[in-house]
Amino acid sequence: MKKLSKLMCLLLAVGMLMGIASCSSDAGEGGGGSSGGTETVRISCGPLNGYQNVLYNSIADMMNKANPGKYSFAIEASTGSAENARLLAMDETDFGTMGMDMTLSCYNAEGEFEGLPAEQIMHVATHSGTGATVHVITSAKSDINSIPDLAGTKFGVTAGMMAGYLDDVLWAYDMTTDDLGSVVNLSLSDLCTALQDGNIDAFLYATPAPGTNFTDLAMSFGIKVVDIGQEAVDKLMAEKPWYHTVVIPAGTYDGCDEDITALCARADVPEETVYNLVKTMMENADALEAVHKNAAGTCPERGIEGALIPMHPGAERYYKEVGVLD
Repeated sequence: MKKLSKLMCLLLAVGMLMGIASCSSDAGEGGGGSSGGTETVRISCGPLNGYQNVLYNSIADMMNKANPGKYSFAIEASTGSAENARLLAMDETDFGTMGMDMTLSCYNAEGEFEGLPAEQIMHVATHSGTGATVHVITSAKSDINSIPDLAGTKFGVTAGMMAGYLDDVLWAYDMTTDDLGSVVNLSLSDLCTALQDGNIDAFLYATPAPGTNFTDLAMSFGIKVVDIGQEAVDKLMAEKPWYHTVVIPAGTYDGCDEDITALCARADVPEETVYNLVKTMMENADALEAVHKNAAGTCPERGIEGALIPMHPGAERYYKEVGVLD
């Protein structure tokens, strides 16, 4: 029997929990806008044709069927969690998906959100699924078998959030990027190419497993997924509660024998709009799973899990209505 190797994952927004947040000026006033009695609802949720984009297009269809003529949805593509948070804080969208770590930083206007208005977003729902799992990838023939083995290596990572994940993983081993031989910032496709060409020894990238790029790379080149280690993950989770452990089953990637994103909304999105969106999501759980398997497990209990910022009144109303909040 093939063994299972625990790989620590950094979940964007809640270890495969997706958080919905909304803007924070008087909930019940403001929000997207209206035209002829139809309320415009803007949702920023990742790259075009990505999992979240596909899921929210389906949720928009369900909302329109349940509330004919009431809403006009704009499902907007973005580069991901950080951009979604920034768009929410700047009142350029009404809902946005992001990792739980991003919700807290954006709410407090800290780190990369310093200088933006604070307390502009609120939690709406935590999604089910596996979330973005932090993969540390190296060649199948590499001598790198643990995080400490990265010392002195040529390492690759994308700038922004992924670089932050690298800092956290190294921190769990009392290391910093200074302990690496060199660090280059590249796109995901360029990271894969650089590994194949021998220009880097390993790289880090967070994505739900299995990642298509990694599956292709495993078949064409041969890869090893470096186990981050349970002790290090426990240390991370104690310090940063948005992280959780995931097990990647043996065989997920060819040759590898080894399982929280958040949707947020601006606080000024009308209470009824947030209520209807959460209600639609929770009452169509089976249909959402049919759209994408990562939506499996959608339920009210999961919706309140892992929230690090205040709950939007519309979401709170629904969760109290179904008995998962007092």
